[in-house]
Amino acid sequence: MEPKDETMQDRLLSRLPKKPSNLADYRREVALLLEKNDKAFLREKWGARAIWIFCVGLGAAFLVKGSSRFEPAHAAWFGCLACFWLIVGAVELLKHFINRSRVELLKEVKQVQLQVLELQEQLGKR
Repeated sequence: MEPKDETMQDRLLSRLPKKPSNLADYRREVALLLEKNDKAFLREKWGARAIWIFCVGLGAAFLVKGSSRFEPAHAAWFGCLACFWLIVGAVELLKHFINRSRVELLKEVKQVQLQVLELQEQLGKR
């Protein structure tokens, strides 16, 4: 492997778009992108909640059913099923929290990006 001389700053600045032809058009495109991400995130939020409620309900049902059995093998099986469904629900919630952080980070990065472009435009006018 060859060593990389590129610093983090250089890599981040290389991803910054060159001056767009019209800053107002670019601002509208960013607003549309963020709105689209917000709508998708809202759908995912409701889906994650529904999956979590389903998994918790199913896990509770398996625990109740397992506790009513007198054979240890059946009770252990229902306990394992309950744990499995609770883990599935927890993974869905974790995916939701990660995506929420991604959307918030994208908003902040785009806001900073627009501010940098505005500063570049102001400096270009001087």
